[in-house]
Amino acid sequence: MDIRFNGVPPNIVNYSNGTMVFVDNSTNNYQTEPPPQTRQEFELPINSETLRISCSGPSLYTGLLKIQQSDTEISDSAQVKVVVTRYHHDIPKITATKIEEEELVCIDISTPEQPFMSCMTCSRTAIVEITICLPQGTHSDPESPLKIRNFEAHLGVFNVYIDDIMDSVEFQTFDLSTGKGDVIHVAGIQVTQGRIQAGSGNIFGHFSATSKLSLKATSGNVHAQSVVLENTKPNRAATLTLEVMNGTATAESVSLLSDLSSGGDFSLTVSSNSGNAFCFVVYAPIDAAIDMKTYCNGGHSRATLPSTYEGTFDVRTTFGHLSFDSGNPNESDPEGTNQKRQVQFRRSVNYFPIGGERSGWVFRSRDGKQRGSAEVWSDTGSASLSL
Repeated sequence: MDIRFNGVPPNIVNYSNGTMVFVDNSTNNYQTEPPPQTRQEFELPINSETLRISCSGPSLYTGLLKIQQSDTEISDSAQVKVVVTRYHHDIPKITATKIEEEELVCIDISTPEQPFMSCMTCSRTAIVEITICLPQGTHSDPESPLKIRNFEAHLGVFNVYIDDIMDSVEFQTFDLSTGKGDVIHVAGIQVTQGRIQAGSGNIFGHFSATSKLSLKATSGNVHAQSVVLENTKPNRAATLTLEVMNGTATAESVSLLSDLSSGGDFSLTVSSNSGNAFCFVVYAPIDAAIDMKTYCNGGHSRATLPSTYEGTFDVRTTFGHLSFDSGNPNESDPEGTNQKRQVQFRRSVNYFPIGGERSGWVFRSRDGKQRGSAEVWSDTGSASLSL
């Protein structure tokens, strides 16, 4: 017997005499059309001490966060739009709520506890789209750049896209974390202190920081296409950290800046536990103190420092190819004093059949100070340093 139910799942009723009856649900409350989108709009006061986006309750949805800026609007508030699309009626209602506590203003995306969900909804549940539109300026300070004290976003399964706002918005602190997601894409951002962390997914973009920048991923790649790191405080290093557990960490084009007479103090760490680690510094001030570490356990490590670098170096690999390039000894002195760059080796060893170590120091200053240190190493892959 051919039984059809027009695409609507039936209820099955069993009687004590063994009879089994199929009940067509087409006239019951089963709804095949998804519920309509819900849209909510909020305002976040720019002068608040902390602006926050958060997710609470079970993560039954995927999300998208977009941060952009108006070209012309002068306002004391940022506009936040939240659009929720549920693909089934049995998905719990997802709502956004504005919470104000003292100097904190938060938009919280919440989902009620749901003990059981039909297997029909497990593959595609809902999507939450959050768009933050920052004003060009405020009424008290209409001139660019727009200044924001502290911004936080703690999200679940989210992708994040940030427009190029590097020249028009300054964040005192910027703290963004996602549990899972495909990508965090930053077209351009400027922070005093910044932290971006992805549980599962890639981070890439362009960054500028005046104190501290940390980019971390548990499973995914971190690719800082360009980084401007500025040291403005004496006796306190400006720091850059790229850390990946399973993937490649790349600081592609790093420029170190400082208006301090000392040349500035910088600490750079690029590492991967299972993958490659690359750090390429294209500019550093004369007399800058650079502490750079680039290393990995299960991939290749490669680093480049500019001709202004002075200090120690240590390049080593246990089971890989080793490369050390001390640069052109006839390159013009950046200080204009016709001093030649000098490279002295402390240790130069080749392991058999592969691996090795090169260590020593490079200098050209007359005061003889060792201003920095550079370490590049890999356990199972190649290690390379160019000065």
